[in-house]
Amino acid sequence: MLSQKKLITLLLASGTLASISNTAHAHWSSGPFLYNDTGTNPMHLASSELNNPNTGTSYGTYSQTRTGGTSYGWIQATDPSLWGNSHDNDGLAFSLAQTSKVTFTISTLGTATQAVETGSTSAADISGIDWTPSFSIYKGFAAQSSHEGAGAGNAVLAANTPGFVQWGPYGSAQPYTAATDATYEATTGNTYTGNGTWGNFRSTSDWVSGRDISATATFKDGTPIGTDPSLGGNNTTLLEYVTHLQGEDGSHTITGTFTLAAGDYSLWVGGTNAADALQQQANYQGLFNANATDGAAYAQAGATYQNYVDTSGNAALIAAQDAYDAVMASHSATQADRDAALATLTAELDADAANGGDALTLRTAMLDAGQNIIFYTDAIAHLRAKEGYTIQTTVSAVPVPGAVWLFGSALMGLIGVGQRKAKTTG
Repeated sequence: MLSQKKLITLLLASGTLASISNTAHAHWSSGPFLYNDTGTNPMHLASSELNNPNTGTSYGTYSQTRTGGTSYGWIQATDPSLWGNSHDNDGLAFSLAQTSKVTFTISTLGTATQAVETGSTSAADISGIDWTPSFSIYKGFAAQSSHEGAGAGNAVLAANTPGFVQWGPYGSAQPYTAATDATYEATTGNTYTGNGTWGNFRSTSDWVSGRDISATATFKDGTPIGTDPSLGGNNTTLLEYVTHLQGEDGSHTITGTFTLAAGDYSLWVGGTNAADALQQQANYQGLFNANATDGAAYAQAGATYQNYVDTSGNAALIAAQDAYDAVMASHSATQADRDAALATLTAELDADAANGGDALTLRTAMLDAGQNIIFYTDAIAHLRAKEGYTIQTTVSAVPVPGAVWLFGSALMGLIGVGQRKAKTTG
């Protein structure tokens, strides 16, 4: 059975955008790979993630479709007062075996509403906003299943966290505990129960990522992650800023070419809408205030409704509610899936009411009690909705400057002259 807080998060009025806001607590890593010619598996990914034909392994051009980031994620993280949220950006990875010339071209998917990521079979909902992308390149990979405010034993992350937002439910001075996935990733070995915070992420400087430390956690290939909390270990990593490219307002394609030394890199993609970033600040403050004033009543009303459903003996209603909860909790469910689940639940609520039941009345009371929470949750979800884009990666050898070739030719000529003189004097 879902926890009470998670139930309340899922049973929101619209049944549409609300579930997306749960990704504020989602956990992330640098990945998947865009390119890797090293022949190694530095992130210990599963073999299925390494054998993707869209991931480059030799010089050439490769394309992927991705969903992630937001219209404001990148620009927010350029402002220290906003303490950028890593969850509002999309982390990708690449590894170079030798110094190479690398070109990234990112193009948004326009007004599309769904997209299937490369390597996936599930359609992901995207906002349909033709956003302006930007990206930053860092040396290193974010720790597996990272999240701001990692709690279980990771004092090193806390010591290397520059700060948190102070204006909303994710601020360290204003802790806000929200239910998330029962286990945030199968590989972490523990359940996330900490207060949500956001901070750390920076678009134009170094930042530190980290995760809860668990003795049972493994990477996706089954390798134990270990419990070493030191900076540079598997649980806490420094991402060293290399460079960035900011898209012009209103542009929907950006291209940048860089000469990069051998090593492991992360590329983080987000948007440049500063107005959305400020609006989101207000939305989170509104949600914090709504939880403070209405949270207890909303929780009680939700518990009353759920208790009625659980003890009703109405198998169809129970099944409809469980199915609705499952769809709303799913990160891969489409809007059509959510609409269908809500329609089924609504039909069962109406049937219960027709038979003299109280489910519809109790659910309505719950939604009324939490209307301000629902309003701000939906507003946040609207701005936090994933964006879709294609990313083309071209990796090639670094061209040898013409002067080097001329110098080489001259040097060979001198060697030839020297050899001829040696033969003449011999």
